[in-house]
Amino acid sequence: MTDPGNVLRIFEEISRIPRCSGNEEQAARWFERRAAARGWASRRDAAGNLLIRVPASPGRERAPAVVLQAHLDMVCEKTPDSPHDFTRDPLRLVREGDWLRAEGTTLGADNGAGLALAAALAEREALDHPPLELLFTVDEETGLSGAKRLEPGFLTGRLLVNLDSETEGVFTVGCAGGVESRIGLPLERQAEPAGGVRRALVVGGLRGGHSGIDIHRPRANAIRILARLLDEVADLPGAAVFALAGGSRRNAIARDARAEIACRPEDEGPLAQRLAEAAERLRGLYAEETGIFCRLGPPAAPPPGERPLARPFLRRALDLLLALPHGALLPEAGFEGLVHSSANLAVVETAAAGLTVVTSQRSLSREGLAEASSRVRAAAALAGARVSFEAEYPPWTPDPDSALLSRCRRVYSRCFGSEGRVRAIHAGLECAWIGAIYPGMDMVSVGPTTENAHSPSERLHLPSLTRLEAFLAALLADLASA
Repeated sequence: MTDPGNVLRIFEEISRIPRCSGNEEQAARWFERRAAARGWASRRDAAGNLLIRVPASPGRERAPAVVLQAHLDMVCEKTPDSPHDFTRDPLRLVREGDWLRAEGTTLGADNGAGLALAAALAEREALDHPPLELLFTVDEETGLSGAKRLEPGFLTGRLLVNLDSETEGVFTVGCAGGVESRIGLPLERQAEPAGGVRRALVVGGLRGGHSGIDIHRPRANAIRILARLLDEVADLPGAAVFALAGGSRRNAIARDARAEIACRPEDEGPLAQRLAEAAERLRGLYAEETGIFCRLGPPAAPPPGERPLARPFLRRALDLLLALPHGALLPEAGFEGLVHSSANLAVVETAAAGLTVVTSQRSLSREGLAEASSRVRAAAALAGARVSFEAEYPPWTPDPDSALLSRCRRVYSRCFGSEGRVRAIHAGLECAWIGAIYPGMDMVSVGPTTENAHSPSERLHLPSLTRLEAFLAALLADLASA
């Protein structure tokens, strides 16, 4: 079994570097300096993707080059009470037994673990390996745009191991395509200011999670819950709603949502009780949402003379949020337990110009993607809202004849006594774009066990990281002898 020390050291070092999507420059420079210190050539393309070329072990120069691919950026989510500043603060790593997490924030094992594995394998002097290309892409988490903008001649290798999967012992050979929807509803406010007591209606304590990997789980969506609760608030005499907001990322299930409201003083106590009862019912409905809460809190400072949302507008907005599809829409027949098509009600926010809603749709087929998007378009049309579709990416269709997959399973069996499992996933992987730009690229995706990606509950299973490094070292040695 390999020593995981260098992998963990590299992961700890890059965890000190801010690398939210769109802010990967410092991380890229860190890897460039590390490569230069070892005499390895590196270059970047117009998108900012980094390629490091590692010479083969002596005598292995004629072996086919292998691409080890991971992405530089991470989802930057934190708990509501966390003071963490993702633009400058290092992550605070916490080890709990066999698991590693971050204090109050996402861990960034998606995809920092992949970056660390690729670098550690390349740096192992005793490892027998073919020519390696370390491809570290940018902006994966906000639309796969780095992979989408890869240049056709950037890579020479035609065997690619993507390091962005999240379950040990699983070989991923296909993924869903996706598209993002942006819905706009022009704002309408009442002519007169509202009286009463200003409060914030807050929904929180939800699990959240990845909008593809976790979309089938019995978890609630904070935006949907907020809309249901506001449906009741709107019926109270003298009640008013000024703004609503929820969610933060198109690829994360909304964990938190809030609305700025006003109510009569005599209604505040009964409303608080109704919210507590609603939270209790929701905990019974959603098996994984044991920490959910719905309550009144202190309001945000209102702009001078702020007027409440007009009731007809509020009715259309709530109907839209309740009608938009969310969750698994169609199961996949080819792989047990896999979702074929889904939708995620991701973000809602109120601004001066209007209400904006962001959703994301995923499917293993282009037809499924079109069907899910048509449901979003229909809900928006019924509410009188505008809708646009963007950030579309293709599905990665499984190749049953993959020679790389066969090699992976054979080596895995030698290492651990089983061939591992083969699957496709209901999430976007950069392999979809890489395969479109490099036809014929033979690809497999692997990764250590990571739970609750894209949320502050994210954690990395360290023994699985150790075993994955051992497997990858054996695979590279096997490919070097090809």
